[in-house]
Amino acid sequence: MSWECRLSRSAAKALRQVPPPYRAKLLRAIDELAQDPLSGDVRPIKSDRFKGTLRKSMGRYRIVFSLDPKNKVVEIASLLVRGERTYR
Repeated sequence: MSWECRLSRSAAKALRQVPPPYRAKLLRAIDELAQDPLSGDVRPIKSDRFKGTLRKSMGRYRIVFSLDPKNKVVEIASLLVRGERTYR
């Protein structure tokens, strides 16, 4: 049974601003999250800003999300470009 993926406003806005080749990869990664949210390069985030969430690595981009297992929903909070200050 698959999960429902919901993008926050900021995540949807960030997705629109991503260059088309990367956007296609990110959309595939979001589809993968809908099938199995814990597959691939998924790790918990320990920084203060996103504490208690998970991140999926997709090349130079990070998908920051949380899970609602009861309702089978993946809440995508943000799409970030990896850099020195990504999680700060």
